[in-house]
Amino acid sequence: MDIFNGKTALITGASSGIGEEMARQLAGAGSNLVLVARRTGRLETLAGQLQGVQVAVITMDLSEPAAPQALMEAVVQRGLQVDILVNNAGFGYQKPLLGMTLEDQLGMVDVNDRALLALTRLFAEPMAQRGQGWVLNVGSVSAWFPIPGMAVYAASKAFVQTLGRALHEELKPAGIIVTTLSPGGTRTEFSRKARGQMDPTLEKAMMPVAPVARAGLVGLARGRAVVVPGVLYQVMTAVTRLLPGSWVVRLAGRVMGRHH
Repeated sequence: MDIFNGKTALITGASSGIGEEMARQLAGAGSNLVLVARRTGRLETLAGQLQGVQVAVITMDLSEPAAPQALMEAVVQRGLQVDILVNNAGFGYQKPLLGMTLEDQLGMVDVNDRALLALTRLFAEPMAQRGQGWVLNVGSVSAWFPIPGMAVYAASKAFVQTLGRALHEELKPAGIIVTTLSPGGTRTEFSRKARGQMDPTLEKAMMPVAPVARAGLVGLARGRAVVVPGVLYQVMTAVTRLLPGSWVVRLAGRVMGRHH
């Protein structure tokens, strides 16, 4: 990841999980950081632990429609140039459609998709003008699986993957690398919140956060379009190309959605 030395990375959802770990790894690679999340205290604690690089903290709730533009303006006001955009903020619920409020469902779409798209558009423009930039979007293996019992989340991540794969080709001539990191189960605060109560069997299959974050950053440095960390999840996504679509949906619902 030497290519990121001296660059500035903006990471959304940087207060925990994959975003926090990416901040640590990028700092270790010599990247300056702009840490973005809702929880100021956590961001400031993390910033205080990162040595040898410049770290800016910006508190922002990306579920607010005006947040992406406000974030861009805050970066400009600080005189910062973002070379690497990590769209990591996101959340989900393991609940059926009729078991969730509409507000929660639309909130997922606002953060997972709307904010990601807006930030990519806003920061890609100056990257294109400079002829260089990197965008890492954090998706999910759920993008391969329509999941009964977790339908909105899986659909939101399918959007992330489709957008990212298209932009990987579209923005390449402008000197911008777009990579989609698609982790499976990862031991983070996100997973505990999404499921409410963790299934012990499922937890055993989950990957530690450090190799997941590293796989994404290495994939970005190498110019990969999509990165799926872990052999188990690589096999799972490959199998979807071999099975009938109706089987994939039913299996996903039984294994991940738990809607029965």
